[in-house]
Amino acid sequence: MIPSLNYAVLTDALHALKEGNIRHCEALGFTFDEMNALSQLSLDELFTLSRASAPLMDISVRHDVFRQLLTLSRQETLRQQRINRAVRLGGSIALLNQYFGLTSNDVCLRRRLLGVTIPHGRTPIPDEDTDAEIWRQWQQRRQENLDSPEALEAMMQVTEALASRPDIPSLTAVHNRITLCEQDMTNRRATHAG
Repeated sequence: MIPSLNYAVLTDALHALKEGNIRHCEALGFTFDEMNALSQLSLDELFTLSRASAPLMDISVRHDVFRQLLTLSRQETLRQQRINRAVRLGGSIALLNQYFGLTSNDVCLRRRLLGVTIPHGRTPIPDEDTDAEIWRQWQQRRQENLDSPEALEAMMQVTEALASRPDIPSLTAVHNRITLCEQDMTNRRATHAG
C-alpha cells in the first residue's frame, strides 16, 4: 500500500472525528480505542504514521459497484457531450431546460465556456426550402415521442445535416419547426378521424 493512502485514511478519520461522525470511523474499521488514540495524535505522530510503509487497511474492489459506477460515469460523459453539442447547435435555454433540466445560468455559463454566441431576439423562422428540408430529414429519423432523448438526437442530426445551407438553422429553429409540423399532423388526423 502506498504511504499516502495511509495519510488519506488517517486524515479522513480525523476529520470525521472532529465532526463527531463516529459511524464513519466505524465504517472504516476503527475501534473506539483506536479512535480515541487517533484523536490524541500530535502532528508529528500523524506524519510518522502516515509515512509508514506498513498498510493500515486492506483494500478490496467491489466489482459490482465498480461496474455500476463505470456505467454511470460513461452515461454522464455522454450526457455532457450531448449537452455541449446541443449548445453548439444553437439550443435555446428553454430547449436545454426541457431536455436536460439546465437553468438559464447553466446554459449561459456553458455557452461562455464553449465560446458560443446566440443572437438576441426571436429564433428566425427558416425559409420554405429549408423548412421542407427539415421535414424531409426528420422523416428519415422520426421519433414518436418528441420529448425523448432519441428525438433530440434526431433533431441534432437534422440540424447538422443542414449545416451546409447559407442560413444554417439553429437546433431551436429545427425543434420548433418539427414540433409545429407534428402538431399539425396530429390535428389533421384528429379532424379526419372525427
